Amino acid sequence: MRKYWVLQLTVLLLLTAASLGAQSNEALDALLEQRTATLADAAYLVLAASGRIDGDSTAEQAASALDGQGWEIPERSADDPVTLGEYAYLLMQALEIKGGLMYRLLPGPRYAGRELAFLEIIKGDASPYRTFSGEEAIGILGRLLAWKEEQS
Repeated sequence: MRKYWVLQLTVLLLLTAASLGAQSNEALDALLEQRTATLADAAYLVLAASGRIDGDSTAEQAASALDGQGWEIPERSADDPVTLGEYAYLLMQALEIKGGLMYRLLPGPRYAGRELAFLEIIKGDASPYRTFSGEEAIGILGRLLAWKEEQS
């Protein structure tokens, strides 16, 4: 079972790294080691994966670029932890995922998190208010990119 999990994580990391283009291995390694993903980390992953920033940008530049996207994320420091719901919302906005009825009626972190949990993109505890690790952030992004690829 452990070998399967390691193989799955490796595939997800390769998918994610391929989609992020020029992102350095050091940035991925640093993110994998973080116990709690920050707003800057989430912004970087989401905006780089969607092609809204260059892969050479820093996480702080990505966090600053969030303001220009028009998405309703509360303003705070780039070093503050991001919640799972906020990350799900950023992903759905950046990758232009329509979502289900409740997300379409009330787009935001709560229903974005529920939508990704329903699609089995978010595994385990899908509480939109919890924090999560950098490793989990990369895994969620990898599963979502794979799901999106299957849909096209």
